[in-house]
Amino acid sequence: MREPIIKIENVCVTYNAGKLGETKALKNVSIEIFPEEYVIFFGPSGCGKSTLLYTMAGLEIPESGVVNVIGKNLAEASQRELVEYHRTKLGMIFQAFYLIPSLSVLDNVVLPQMFHRKKPKERKERALEVLKRFGINQYADHLPTELSGGQQQRVAICRAVMNDPDIVFADEPVGNLDSAASEKVMQLLYELNTKDKKTVILVTHDSRYLQFAHRIIYLRDGEVVREVTNTERKQLREAKIRPFVALALEEFSRYYPHLDEGELKAKFLSHYLLDLTEERLQERLEVLVRKRSAGEITREQFIARVNTPFTEGGVGLYEQTAEHIADNLDAVLEESQFMAEHFKHFPESYELLQQGISRLRNRLLSGYHGHLTDEQSERLNQAIKARLEGSLDHRQFKEVLDRPLKEGGVGLHYQTAQDFGRRIEVYLIDYAKYTPTVAAVSDGTKIANV
Repeated sequence: MREPIIKIENVCVTYNAGKLGETKALKNVSIEIFPEEYVIFFGPSGCGKSTLLYTMAGLEIPESGVVNVIGKNLAEASQRELVEYHRTKLGMIFQAFYLIPSLSVLDNVVLPQMFHRKKPKERKERALEVLKRFGINQYADHLPTELSGGQQQRVAICRAVMNDPDIVFADEPVGNLDSAASEKVMQLLYELNTKDKKTVILVTHDSRYLQFAHRIIYLRDGEVVREVTNTERKQLREAKIRPFVALALEEFSRYYPHLDEGELKAKFLSHYLLDLTEERLQERLEVLVRKRSAGEITREQFIARVNTPFTEGGVGLYEQTAEHIADNLDAVLEESQFMAEHFKHFPESYELLQQGISRLRNRLLSGYHGHLTDEQSERLNQAIKARLEGSLDHRQFKEVLDRPLKEGGVGLHYQTAQDFGRRIEVYLIDYAKYTPTVAAVSDGTKIANV
């Protein structure tokens, strides 16, 4: 098992403690980051991303909690040890570059090695080598002010990696750059991770760059609200079995990164219940789904509001359609509640596991008009078990259902496999964890209390 290169536990940071402007920047944050990972801290401005980064870098001292980096508790480190940590173990890249305007590009890059007692010739050769690596060596004798923003940031990256650090911290490194320069800088960071095997930790609020990371850690109001694994990149940490976690929700969150967990679940479930082409109708249905899932409104009230004309604050669907949606929603919530109550952790009892598999299989087959052979039924059971264990993700689950029997699959029709795959995901999300929400939609219209 690989040991984390960074491990923080219950870290709290408060600015202006005891004063009028007191701000809880971090609230009991605990995360682990492993060697050679690319991790992104994502969230809106003021959510605590940069504070978390600076805490890991030893630039911000937490009021409580443990910050352990490369086997060393930073709170227990001496001043000399912190200086050595900053000098040899990490490289920092800032949004504002922080190059010294009176020094040449070459001298700016050489700076991190000034205290390494290396000969000037060796320092210069190393700096030119790094500048050439990142395509900026032709500007070695220029002043930073003679370069574009993108070129200056590349110089800053050269300076950050001059001492070959284990970890590269990047705080909104493309915040001041145009799109072309931003893409170049992001590619360089990706290269540092993939080719140089550096652990890269990036702070950003731009969802375009989430694709680069192994994991995305979402922050909101100083707290980690969720973590999403990028299935497009091979994971470097030990695989953890996370039974009954819908990986499709993680994939869904990549398209709506600014939503909190409750909003994300409502959108996911609303998309399942009805594929609405009118965005405003979808938004109103999401609000009602959240209220119904949280037990704030009854089934009858839900149907009434879905059936109420749009101009009167409702969704504006026919009553029969509203009842059909309510039936599907009740089925999802019932199954979700059962799973959350009885299978919070992967069951040790074989009988209990079989009960969960049978229940999900029967729910999937309800309304299915085809006929499964004994072999297909057994294959379906195996696929459901693998999905619950986490050894199949949501895509692989649908692929197994669609694959022919002779190739080891269940042999279902493609559309049936897609339907079963989508349904099992909504059953495995714990919708009971919704928090109260204001019944409002983005156009400013409020849904009347029911």
